[in-house]
Amino acid sequence: MRNFHDIGKTAVVAEVGSHWVEFKVYTSFEALEPTPTQYQRAGATSSPDPVDSIDDAEVYMHGSVKWDGCSNWYIDEQDRVMLHGCSRGDLLNTGEVMARCWDWAGEILDTWQGVA
Repeated sequence: MRNFHDIGKTAVVAEVGSHWVEFKVYTSFEALEPTPTQYQRAGATSSPDPVDSIDDAEVYMHGSVKWDGCSNWYIDEQDRVMLHGCSRGDLLNTGEVMARCWDWAGEILDTWQGVA
């Protein structure tokens, strides 16, 4: 698991194959100490609706990155509501979390040949 507090997302490796890595990405909230990172509740009817366990959180997006750098992403959030951003930075964060998972796949896969 990697908490990307600066962009409000947390990514987890869902599965690793010999030539690909599958990720799940969650909306996360940087909580004040000693409260741990919190996530948007699955099935929430408002935002934020934080929960402490990622097991109770809704998936924001999921996707996979292959050994050659090709990736496929599905933005689950669009099944619930249109994508929403309160700022230009919020819009960029969706692409940024995909890029960080892409980099992470390069760290995980021994077969990595992706080109930036």
